[in-house]
Amino acid sequence: MAPRKKVVLIGSRTDDATRYVAEAVERRRASAIIVETERVPDTVTFDWEDGVVHWEKECLSDLRSFYVKNLRLSLPVPEAEALTERNFPRWQEQYLAERERQSFLHSVVRALHRRGCSFVNPMEAVELHYLKLHQLALLARHKVPVPSSLATHSPDAVRAFFARHRNVVYKPLGGGAMVRKLSEADLTDERLTLLGNCPVLFQEQIQGDEFRAYVLAGEPVAAFQIPTEGVVDARQNLEKARPARLPRAAWDLCVRGAKALGMVFTAVDLRRTPEGAFVALEFNPTPAISFFDDPRDGKVITRLASYLVAQA
Repeated sequence: MAPRKKVVLIGSRTDDATRYVAEAVERRRASAIIVETERVPDTVTFDWEDGVVHWEKECLSDLRSFYVKNLRLSLPVPEAEALTERNFPRWQEQYLAERERQSFLHSVVRALHRRGCSFVNPMEAVELHYLKLHQLALLARHKVPVPSSLATHSPDAVRAFFARHRNVVYKPLGGGAMVRKLSEADLTDERLTLLGNCPVLFQEQIQGDEFRAYVLAGEPVAAFQIPTEGVVDARQNLEKARPARLPRAAWDLCVRGAKALGMVFTAVDLRRTPEGAFVALEFNPTPAISFFDDPRDGKVITRLASYLVAQA
């Protein structure tokens, strides 16, 4: 009897999305090895020796199929909550220890990818989740329509952008918060002086319903529609998401953008304008599934798990 194939999932056992993918892989008679990077270095053994990587007693360098779902990497500085978990008396020592841990995890994951393994997704693509301006620039370069965008800490630049577009939203450059509508009340000196703390991403608001389209290995998988009536951020209406059909032009946009960003698997957030044109808001390299599709036997999880096992 041939040995069972093995798929490595870089995630967390406490993360529902990681668990759903692991279960789907196991249903296909393959073994799912969950690499929980947040447990390094406290409770697991993870090492690299002359280019060979071991997770506990498993040699990851011998394996071929990797899925990155939840990798606690912070660019360019560590997460604040991670610092409080380290056992050092001074924050400077905590910072340095976390920097070393981050360097280790970055290097090990990249080393595995460079051995020719199948990665869903490669680290360069995963990092685009936090590097939103870089993602927007790459998409625009490949003629994928995106909203007009401004990243700035200048009050004058914000006021001029608002005067040009009128309907404007703003959100963090690295993610982690809801999208908000920019109003006249936000243009006061008191409000805009807050930009002195850090830059913010402002974008032309694309009116219309939102769609989430999943792409895997250059092929359409499934699409879902989220109504946006009464909300700014479609995530506020996830319970109203329903399966949808997209025209070929929209799928071509998604597939072309995924290729431009180097994403093997992605969920594309799209808006359809009143004129019928589609605009890409973001390509997510570690997308959630359960909010949209059945996480056990839906199209997305089925195709993803089958692909991971086939690559093993």
